[in-house]
Amino acid sequence: MKVLSALGTYAFPAILIAVPAYAAMRGVKVYETFVRGAEEGFKLAIGTLPYLVAVFAAISCFRGSGALDLFASAVGRALRPLRIPADMVPLLLIRPISGSGALAITGDLLRRHGPDSPMGILASILQGATDTTFYVVTLYFGSVKERRTGHVLASCLIGDACGFLAGYLIWRMMIAR
Repeated sequence: MKVLSALGTYAFPAILIAVPAYAAMRGVKVYETFVRGAEEGFKLAIGTLPYLVAVFAAISCFRGSGALDLFASAVGRALRPLRIPADMVPLLLIRPISGSGALAITGDLLRRHGPDSPMGILASILQGATDTTFYVVTLYFGSVKERRTGHVLASCLIGDACGFLAGYLIWRMMIAR
């Protein structure tokens, strides 16, 4: 165990030293290459910024208008026969849209129910079951200036639904024992 701990502690610094040293031995101009990569990364960040601002503005409008609450209420009623707890509906809706929003909802659920409670465990599982789909699609497609994301977005949301369903089923098996 001590070996693994030491390996974990020193692996990253070793890589930070070994990779540039190896590149320098191979004749690569390390600093110039690093600066060129940083410049490309900066251009990419500037290029995707309008797409990210648009997504975050839309999320804020959706939440601030009360539409999220109405939608969560309707979805909660539809999911009631599946015995999905109503407290989880806002998390299911926000997770594909906003990672920080989903984390805030998960934190609230953990404070209300406790981290070791069935609801706390379900919130934790669902938080890790998927990714922030709208953010990822916006970032990836915005970086290549692609605006036709309909099928990709639909596929990703189906993947989110599968992730949530798998997480829910695992949780049901956990609490059934």
